[in-house]
Amino acid sequence: MENFVLYEEIGRGSKTVVYKGRRKGTINFVAVLCTDKSKRAEITNWVRLTHAIRHKNIVTFHEWYETSNHLWLVVELCTGGSLESVIAQDEYLPEDVVREFGVDIITGLYHIHKLGIIFCDLTPGKILLEVSGTWKFSNFCLAKVDGENLEEVFDLVGSEEGEEDVSESTPQRYLKNRFRGSLLYTAPEIIKGEDFSKASDLWSLGCLLYEMFS
Repeated sequence: MENFVLYEEIGRGSKTVVYKGRRKGTINFVAVLCTDKSKRAEITNWVRLTHAIRHKNIVTFHEWYETSNHLWLVVELCTGGSLESVIAQDEYLPEDVVREFGVDIITGLYHIHKLGIIFCDLTPGKILLEVSGTWKFSNFCLAKVDGENLEEVFDLVGSEEGEEDVSESTPQRYLKNRFRGSLLYTAPEIIKGEDFSKASDLWSLGCLLYEMFS
């Protein structure tokens, strides 16, 4: 992390703070997420799924570090805020704007699905606006490869890190409560206990488009 200069805070979650940063010796600005080590499994999952993706509608992963107290994730900087904030500010969007935004979101989701990845938690807070006006998918903490069991992936990360009681690890507790705040976008089959699929992502997409318009 000594290679980066940190500026103002641009976002905050329960255990994560996001800063605007710059790589020393360059004018390349980035977003730097500083997160509690209890989120190791989620951050590891984000990195493993996106480290090789280079697409205009997906936030680019650069690198990550570990210090004594935190994990640091360096990704593409998107200064336009989230789709959630735009909806909150504008309340509803004209049909032509919904269509324009929808093209970016659908293009990004199509690419994710083409790679065999299911986003699983598609909400407006995870779609970020880049300064040029492009919408990008961010935060792949709960995404997964089609057909895999995400709890098993989190278990593996926990066992590699020597957690004493993997069954009660933070990621698993988080998974149990994964719909908290996201129920509005969750497909009916998921609420009934079935596994995520590309179709459940499409349900969430429909909810997102409807919310933008209404």
